[in-house]
Amino acid sequence: MARYLVYQSYIKPSKVKGKLPDVIYEYIANDSTVGWHYTFTKNIENAYFFDEFELELAKEIVELWNLKLKKLDV
Repeated sequence: MARYLVYQSYIKPSKVKGKLPDVIYEYIANDSTVGWHYTFTKNIENAYFFDEFELELAKEIVELWNLKLKKLDV
């Protein structure tokens, strides 16, 4: 059974001149009430993993919030 992550990513500029910026990933947190409210976490261990039967909900969240969806290899 496939699992999915809903996330956003952005670039945080480096404070050191000449150093590449950091790419920050934020995931919907597992303490979210999916369908009611969402919180974000930077720690993937605390992310909410959508199961196959929740794929339509995940796609809806991605579209409404302009986020990204990633299928995980299980």
